[in-house]
Formats: sequence, C-alpha cells, structure tokens
Amino acid sequence: MGKTIISKGRNIEEAINLGLAILKSTREEVLVEVIQKEKKGVWGVRLKPAIVKLTKVEKRQVEDFNHHRHTKGMMNDSVFASHAVHTEKEPQENPEHFLQDELEGKVWVKDGKIFYKQSPLHYPTVTVGKGIKLFKNDQLVTGTTIVTETDRFEIKTDEEKIIETKWGITVDENKLNAILHVEPGMKKSFAIKDIPPDYHIELNAEEQIEIRNDLQYQQILRKLKELNVVRGFDFIEISKAIKTKKADRFVIARGVKPREGKNGWVELKINLDNQQEGPRLREDGTVDFRELKNIPSVRKGQVIAVVHSPIPGTPGVTVTNEPLPPEPTYPVVVQLGKGVAAVEDGTKIVATERGRPHLEQNGMLVKVSIMEKFTHRGDVNIASGNIRFKGDIDILGNVEDGMSVEAEGNITVFQNVNRANIMSKQAIFVRQNVIGSTISSGKSDTFVFELIRLLSVIEEQMEKFILSVKNLMASSRFKTTENGLFPFINLLLSEKFRLLATTAKQYIKVCERGVGVLDRRWTDLAKQFRLCFFSHTPNESHSFEQLTVLLSDIKGAMDKHRSADGRNSYVELMYALNSTIYCSGDVAVLGQGCYNCKIHAGGFLTINGVMRGGEAYAQYGAAIKETGSEIGVPTYIVVPSDQTIQIGLAKEGTMIQIGKVKYSFQKERSCVKAALNEEGQIVFL
Repeated sequence: MGKTIISKGRNIEEAINLGLAILKSTREEVLVEVIQKEKKGVWGVRLKPAIVKLTKVEKRQVEDFNHHRHTKGMMNDSVFASHAVHTEKEPQENPEHFLQDELEGKVWVKDGKIFYKQSPLHYPTVTVGKGIKLFKNDQLVTGTTIVTETDRFEIKTDEEKIIETKWGITVDENKLNAILHVEPGMKKSFAIKDIPPDYHIELNAEEQIEIRNDLQYQQILRKLKELNVVRGFDFIEISKAIKTKKADRFVIARGVKPREGKNGWVELKINLDNQQEGPRLREDGTVDFRELKNIPSVRKGQVIAVVHSPIPGTPGVTVTNEPLPPEPTYPVVVQLGKGVAAVEDGTKIVATERGRPHLEQNGMLVKVSIMEKFTHRGDVNIASGNIRFKGDIDILGNVEDGMSVEAEGNITVFQNVNRANIMSKQAIFVRQNVIGSTISSGKSDTFVFELIRLLSVIEEQMEKFILSVKNLMASSRFKTTENGLFPFINLLLSEKFRLLATTAKQYIKVCERGVGVLDRRWTDLAKQFRLCFFSHTPNESHSFEQLTVLLSDIKGAMDKHRSADGRNSYVELMYALNSTIYCSGDVAVLGQGCYNCKIHAGGFLTINGVMRGGEAYAQYGAAIKETGSEIGVPTYIVVPSDQTIQIGLAKEGTMIQIGKVKYSFQKERSCVKAALNEEGQIVFL
C-alpha cells in the first residue's frame, strides 16, 4: 500500500476528485473508502460534507486484490464502492487516554485550543460552525479547512453581548402608589466546547446567558426624589426589586387613602317586611287564606325610625405628601307624610295614627307615612266604579269586567279578578282566580330601572371579560408591562368587548342625568367605570384584583336594589288564565296553576300547579310543578345565566332559556333542575 489521505467535498465525487488531485493519481491507482456521505437539509442546503479516504496502490496490487475478491468472495464491496459508509469506533473524550497510533490523523479541541496529530496518510479537517471565528495562519477560515503540521490555529468566539436592566417608576392617578417596573438585563457570552479526537470535527460555541439586575438602591431613591415622592416608602419591596431575576412590578411607596364617611340615614325601629305565614285551618276544615301574610302595623306614639346625622370621613395623604380629602357626606332629607311626626329636633319619627308604616327612599330623600286601609265590602263593578286609594285596599268581593283597582299600598282581593286591572306599588293578593286580567306590583325609579337594565348586561360582559384577562395572563406569551393590564384592557374593549364599553358609557350618561336624585352607590359605579374602561393613563384599577372587585360591586349593587325594590312587592294568587302578571318581587301561584299567561317576576317564580302555554321570566329562578302539555303547547321559561330552573315534570313543548342558551324538550322528563356550566352549556343537575 502507498500514501493515504482524507479528502472532503460537497459530494462523494467531488471529494474523490480533490483527493486524486492531491495524490496526483488516477481513479485506477487508488482504493476509495467512504467515511461520510454528504447530507442535505431543507431547500437543498448542505448540512454535512462528503468525506472519503484515498489510498494509493500499485496497479499490480489492485489486480491481485480484485482477483482474490472474485475467486474467494471474501471481500466487502464497501472497500471499493464510492457510496459505501465506513463507521469509526467512538474515541474517548480525553486525548491523553488514546494510544499514539489512535490519534494519528485526528484533530480535537481541549480548553479552547485545537490539537492535532499529523499522519502521512491522513489529513484531519475542521468545519467552522455557529458562534466561532477560526483563524488559520492568521487568516479567517470559512467553511471547512484541512489541518497540516505547519498550520497555526486560533479560535475566537463571538463577542459577548450585555443588555442593560430596564426600569422606571410611575405614580398612579391619585398619587397613592409609586410603582417600580423592573425588567432585568442579561449577559450573553459563548464558550468553546471540548471535542474528542476525530478525523473531522465541527467547531460550535455554546451560548451562555447570565441574568443580570444592575439596578441600584441609590438610583431608585434619586428617581423617587425627582418625582417628589417623600413618604410611605416600602423598603422591603425596594429590596425585592433590586434582587429580582424576572420582569415584575413593585409598589415601593404607598399613600394613605381617605377614609370615607357616611351619609345621613334613617334607622328603622320596626320590621316593614310582610311576614310570610301558612294558610290557617278553620274549625270547620276550610282554609282561611286571609292570613297568608302578616302585615306590620304600629300604634299611636310608637317610634318608627331614628334619623342619624352624616359622619364625615378622614382625609388621606399622597406619596408626595399632599392631602387627599374624603368624599363629602350629606344629611338625609326626611319628608313626613300622613300619620307621622318628628320629635327631638327631628331625630325621631313617631306614629300619630294607627296603621301600616310605609317608608320610601329615593337617593337621599326618605318619605315616611302611615298607610290607611280602605275596605270595599262588595264587588268592584259599574255600580261601584274603579277604586284608587293611597293606602291599602281590601276587596271582599270580585273585581269584574273592565274595572281597575289601584293602590299605593297592598291590595287584597278575596274573590276573583275577571278581565280587570289590579295595580299596586306593593303587594297584591288574589285569594281565588285571575281570568284575562293584568296584575302589576312594585315600582322603580325611572333612572334606577334603566341603570339596572344596563348593569345586567355589564355584569354578564364583565364575567366574560375577566375570564379573557385570566386566560391571557396564563398564556406563555403574556408579559407584564410597566403599565400593568392597561394596554390589554384597552385592546379587549376595542376588539372583543365593544358591547361592554358601549353599555358602560350609557350607564355613565344615565348617572349624569340623575345627579341629585340617584343614591351614591350608583354614581360610585360610574366613577369606577371611568377609571377602569375610559382612563387615558394607567391607574390602580388596571389590575386583575381590581377587575374582580368591580364585578363584586356590580353584583352587590344589583342584589341590594332587588332586595330593596322587591321587599314589599309580591304577587300571590291561586289560578290564572290568559293574564299578564308583572311583579318586581316574587310571584307565587299556589293553586291549580296558570294557562297561557305572561309572567315577569323580579324575584323568584313559584307555580305549585301546572304552567301550560305562555311565557315566564324569573330574575331569581323558577320552580314549577309541571310544564307543557300532551299536545305540545309551547311553554317558555327564561332566567338569567346565574340562575336555575326546576320543573317536576317537563312535557313536550316546554322550552327553557338560561342566559342566552335555549333548550327544547322533545319528550317528557321528570325532576328537572337546569343550569349553565362553566362552558356556558345547559346541564341537568
């Protein structure tokens, strides 16, 4: 055998030709052994070159070798085939453990330097990879180069890159918080990896990243001084900020919120709620339905309420040491009606007549009076005329065709209501049947009624809005900005939640029209909507915690209104046919049920019998014994998304709607309790 070399090219053919040129030989004068085939990546980009081993031999040796191969069949074709792959034994990592013969013709990297052992039959090769600059004899190498004994090599890595820490301090709109936003920097450097001996090696640098937070304590104090922040420092948070290794925000100074006072209020000394009782059984076995409700009453001279003066709030202070005045407080204005008087400088309200006390509050105006009772002992008909009274009304007979009964207080009809109108600002009791009539109980201020309608939309949208923000924060792509959630809130409002923004603006406008009339809880919500949805600068409202607080305040305002507005609003009857029933509180049908009726309950709907045909809306849910019919009469029940519908037996034709989701019963189903799950689908519990 003669001289041996290692040759490399873009493909096997090129590698062989380059080797033949170095040996100054023809194809017939060499033996070819393929060490590595070329490999290509996407779009034909070469990933690895072809490497071959060429050994120069005499022509006679080649002929003898071929003759021996054909006659004995013992020689592997891969020795001669230019496309065959030769596999080397994996060398150990430490070159010192290799025998000298094993290192011949190989190159390796140790401690950032290139080492190689020359071989007369093999020249090792080096390919320059990522993050490496290789100089051969002071010349920059690109691609692959052959290593010879006269060569001098120097390896350099890409220059290290330093990204400085980014930080800034903002003071919120009310100057109650100084917020430090920190995004640590980094030092990016490259290290040369050790490579074990081989005929061919590829040099690649290993990227090393070191997180660096070079924010200094004194820098923060200087910036706070520039911003005139002089009090409320939180040194623990400052310490956390200068040590943090991830982007975050820190409240490093806090002011003191003003402690809100309390407007004047009227404290009731009696219970104005109608006390629910069961029907009483007479001695003869009949039921006395007159006693279903125990209506409160007072004696002459009894204290009805105590009037309290407003309690002023306590001022706060900003982080810049400026005073923060509390919201002003106002006295309650008491308007005395019939049957009451004020004593002890107007601090106590006393009854001057017997009767049922009545209190009505609209913002800071409270009206107190004693309701009288009018008893009509016969039927309400053409002979008696319509009946209107400011107090309570008892009708001992029927209310006949085309007649009306209106009252400021409770109305009780002990017989039937036939094609008539019954209207009360409080409770209505019909001890028998309602046929083709309209029953209306309760009232709301026009402003409050509109605000409640808008809030029901805002509440539903806010729940979805908070869920979207929560999912966004859980995403791996989410990164905290120095402005908190402010940019994300604006983006969601402009893209996915336009209805929320539009409805909130309408709410604010209604509050502006109702200034001086509306209670403070409504106007406080308007202020929160402005800060959260329509502020041009980030503030403390732009956090996930404050969004959940806002939703809680919305629910609280609606619940308080419903309980107050529906406190004395109540409709109770035995049976209804082709009638319309409206009540801002609960509706109870205690007898046979209702047929083809339209019912609106601002509270809970109870039907102890059947509901065949018609439609019903119940703000606080519904419980009905039986719905629909054998012939599939359409029967429609609707409740809000957070309520349930309970039906003892739902027959064909029954359709329920919870929120915006509908479900139609195509066959009978018993013991139904329907609600929405977390995915917004109707499920049966």
